[in-house]
Amino acid sequence: MKSILKKFAAVCFLGLCSLQGVQARTIEKFNDDWKFTPARQVSMGWRMGPSTPAKNVTLPHTWNAEDFMSDTGIRRGWGTYTKSFDVPDEYKGKRVFIKFEGVGMKATVMVNNVIVGEHVGAYNAFTFEITNNLKIGATNNIVVLCNNEQAFDVAPQGGDFNCYGGIYRDVYLEVTEPECISPLYFGSEGVLIHQTLVNEKRAELEAEVHLSTLTDYKNCEVVFELKDANGNVVAKKNSTLVNNDRALCFAGLDNPHLWNGKQDPYLYTAVVTLMKNGKEIDRVEETIGFRYFWIDPDKGFFLNGKHLKLQGVCRHQDWLQYASALTEEQHITDYNFFDEIGSNALRLAHYPQAHFMFYEADRRGYIVWEEIPFVGSYVDHEMFDNNLKTQLKEMIIQNYNHPSICMWGLQNEIHNATDKIIAELNDMAHELDPHRLTTCATDQPHSYCLTTDLYGWNKYFGWYYDTIGDMAKFFDDFHKENPNHKAAVTEYGGGGALSQHVAKYGPEDEVDVRSTSRGQWHPQEKQTYLHMNSWKVIAERDYLWGSFVWNMFDFGSGIRNEGDTKNTNDKGLVSHDRKTRKDSFYFYKANWNKKEQTTHLCSKTYTDRKEDVTDIIVFTTDPNVKLTINGKAIGTQKTDKYATVTFKDVKLNKGENKVVVKTAKGEDSAVWNVQ
Repeated sequence: MKSILKKFAAVCFLGLCSLQGVQARTIEKFNDDWKFTPARQVSMGWRMGPSTPAKNVTLPHTWNAEDFMSDTGIRRGWGTYTKSFDVPDEYKGKRVFIKFEGVGMKATVMVNNVIVGEHVGAYNAFTFEITNNLKIGATNNIVVLCNNEQAFDVAPQGGDFNCYGGIYRDVYLEVTEPECISPLYFGSEGVLIHQTLVNEKRAELEAEVHLSTLTDYKNCEVVFELKDANGNVVAKKNSTLVNNDRALCFAGLDNPHLWNGKQDPYLYTAVVTLMKNGKEIDRVEETIGFRYFWIDPDKGFFLNGKHLKLQGVCRHQDWLQYASALTEEQHITDYNFFDEIGSNALRLAHYPQAHFMFYEADRRGYIVWEEIPFVGSYVDHEMFDNNLKTQLKEMIIQNYNHPSICMWGLQNEIHNATDKIIAELNDMAHELDPHRLTTCATDQPHSYCLTTDLYGWNKYFGWYYDTIGDMAKFFDDFHKENPNHKAAVTEYGGGGALSQHVAKYGPEDEVDVRSTSRGQWHPQEKQTYLHMNSWKVIAERDYLWGSFVWNMFDFGSGIRNEGDTKNTNDKGLVSHDRKTRKDSFYFYKANWNKKEQTTHLCSKTYTDRKEDVTDIIVFTTDPNVKLTINGKAIGTQKTDKYATVTFKDVKLNKGENKVVVKTAKGEDSAVWNVQ
């Protein structure tokens, strides 16, 4: 078997060649040549499920990619993955680990018919050692039993999204020396970089290194180096003291180059090397960024002492045709959309997402809210509580070193009596990570919302209830009554079906907004109207320290039968297949991304019309817009401070209307046919 050094997640931890030219740790992707059976089966012949032949698959894979958009709903049950692989003689005397980045929702791993470990929870990584289960110089067999059935001992209990099954993220095989930096520390890389002091003049670090050995640490030494973006060593410390499989290294740096969000996402590299008898036997590298932040209840979010209005979006790991089995290429595509729209913050909801997402957030400078899957409902039982605590601990430890992450989310819209468990989770988060803030998201006031450092409101004015005009009063009244609370808007917006349109939309057009939002009529113009007016409220209130549009992309949801597509939540600014940017996308792009020129004519795809009077709305970064129809000048208007021009009650001709909007730097057009 050829050992391949991979750069995992672009900037990750992979083992590097030692100074002596020996590969102390090798890591290779273990994604190819798997077989999948939609049943519970092990090689001894025990089977539960349909007699279906195994098919060849490449990871990432979820069996729900085939059914998650069907009317029958996603299959929740068992699936079995098997793989045969050769173990070379060179592995003799080495240690071998297998790492899974995500398996939905429960996993049992067997090597050569022996169970090596079980994991409960779909969204965090886990690693098992398989050294003693392998046959050196022979062919070995691995079986992974997956189960995504709903169970009372695992979160989430439900929600407005699908819980997919399968090995839907990457798998890695890691080979180390008998003494190594531990791959077993709660699915992390075994290195936590504590930033005990950060300001413009000084940064002080404590590297907490978790080790593992089959014997002892005699003649071992841990060396910590900090390298700048050019690869220069700017700090170095070592430690020969190993206590309880842990070593600590302390280092400092004068005048650090701060990680400053999208403006300047500067990253250092922390290199931790394990030496034995003066030779390198293991190495882990983690990119880190120095930053400090706080949130003021009146003035909002501050990064490195400067106010930063967080213009965020929410994201589910969900693509049409692929469900949750996404590759790095698809994650990058999503990030390119985030960049294009001009967002600077992400709520990665409602569960820990792929590690690649955080490395990319670090590199591109996003502020991230990350949360455990405590959503749907609460099961008042010790087993469920323990699972929440385990998922929280795994999430924090695995993602501890990312400068992009500023908030740990503890729950979303839980309406049971959960004060006790939220308090316990809150205390655990602060104990594990005293340098970040805890938060939660809610659509109703609850006492547990006062437990976390921050919280966010999921509010859909004009969509599920009230009118968009009630939004400002709600937040102003809340802030007046709770002046010390630090609140954000964590969800807002409405659905927008690609094929549904109206010529004009205003709040007076509908009386019972809930029946419409829960029904089949989701015209894009209503979604656009809601976002235009919601953002005005948010933009003018700094006490709302951040906002997160729900959602960046349409996503699969088996509980939905709305708009023009079943089994889809259509609140995205971009379609499920990432091929269509809705009008509301361009509203935010024109407001948030001033680096790019935008001129967008709304309702372009409403080509065949019954109405001969319409509002023509344009989103643009330019100061003026000129409108012509069939070559005839209709008028010129100035752009308002929200990058919008609205030509009200424009009369269209019967038949064809060539509508053109022009600015100094761009234009857009459509052909509308009036019957």
